[in-house]
Amino acid sequence: MAYLRLLKQVLWGLVLLAGLPLPAQDKYVLVTSPSKVQSVCGRYGLTEITQLSTRGVFLVSAFSPDPAIATDSDVQSFELDRTLVVPELSGTTIASLTQSTTSILDGLPGRSVLNYFGSAVPSNYVRQPAAAITRQSDAQAAVNLTGAGITVAVIDTGVDLSHPALSAVMVPGYNFINEAASPSELNDLAPATAAALTQSTTSILDAQNLVQLNSFTVAILTQSTTSILDGPPAAFGHGTMTAGVVHLFAPGARIMPLKAFAADGSSDLFNILRAIYYAADHGAKVISMSFEILQSSPSLQTAIQYALSRNIVLVASSGNDAQKILVYPAGYNNVIGVGSTTNSDVKSSFTNFGTNSVFVAAPGEGVITTYPGGNYAAAWGTSFSAPLVAGEAALVLQARPSYRPGDVANAVQRGVDVSQMGHGRVDFCQALSSIGIGSFCGSSR
Repeated sequence: MAYLRLLKQVLWGLVLLAGLPLPAQDKYVLVTSPSKVQSVCGRYGLTEITQLSTRGVFLVSAFSPDPAIATDSDVQSFELDRTLVVPELSGTTIASLTQSTTSILDGLPGRSVLNYFGSAVPSNYVRQPAAAITRQSDAQAAVNLTGAGITVAVIDTGVDLSHPALSAVMVPGYNFINEAASPSELNDLAPATAAALTQSTTSILDAQNLVQLNSFTVAILTQSTTSILDGPPAAFGHGTMTAGVVHLFAPGARIMPLKAFAADGSSDLFNILRAIYYAADHGAKVISMSFEILQSSPSLQTAIQYALSRNIVLVASSGNDAQKILVYPAGYNNVIGVGSTTNSDVKSSFTNFGTNSVFVAAPGEGVITTYPGGNYAAAWGTSFSAPLVAGEAALVLQARPSYRPGDVANAVQRGVDVSQMGHGRVDFCQALSSIGIGSFCGSSR
């Protein structure tokens, strides 16, 4: 092994003498004891870039690491810092506007402004099919559960922190993409564009223009802001939309925005790990993860186990590949993997499926939610099914603060049978009745 390292050093020296450019070094995630990282890096020619506090997780770089590192007793895991994207931009089948936008338009002319837990919102955000189907609105009317006292971490592209519906429930988060305290999505836009998006004075009731921004989002915008979003980054707004779903279903819960994805929907393994550990160490009781990778990751599994050891409920989207496959983190034991159903209680055409792939399902087509700039959008994909269940988990935890992740999973699995979708589509009334809150909603549809 020492001979191989010496040979590599000689070869790199020859390259430098010849004036040739060095090939780019790949980045890797190394999990080892902090007291041993220097010796491990020295043995294998690794360069330490950064670390996760005292977690023993390090980002390192190397040209061509020795395969022997995989069997080193000082190394818990060593893997490429792979890239990943939000589910709506990955896979062979992308979540698309599979339903006509007519139903969304039908809800616009008759809208009114409602006061929803201190914020003025359009009525079709509160009174939408996803809330009626899951009987969240029935449960909310019957019991005083809002998710109060529970913090839900949302690992995504960030959040519009000043959105009128969300600003009051935000707690400090972090921007891992730009190494900044503010995880605002608006930082991803040019200043003039961000200002135009947020400074419209038009009433939310006048926002009746539907603009397809990408394959999974129709934004409901005012006339004055329609033109400025002709070409936003591919996943701009994704985090504000997932946060808005959490807020709709658990309006009293606090939301911790963790920006681990850029506006184009891309991230890497190390930033995901950082976000999970941050949430676990800063008071989150639920973590909503609307992302997927196709292969299991040892360091990701270690982070998941750390969060579970702190009694944190983990909810993840099961992916939009339209296949009976496992994706991660949804595929790990004790993670609540969520697939998407239509408003007619059948599996969505884009969702992954199967008992091992999906633990429960939730509506994921035409879900109306918040969008940056005080706007609203309709969204398709398992990314928007998962935060619905994260909101449900917050209600269960408010009612039963001592519950462990497995207890919460047992509650949310009470729902309506849907073929190929695990325990079926979630039902808030059945979940709350199962934990002794009372049978107050009648029979499910």
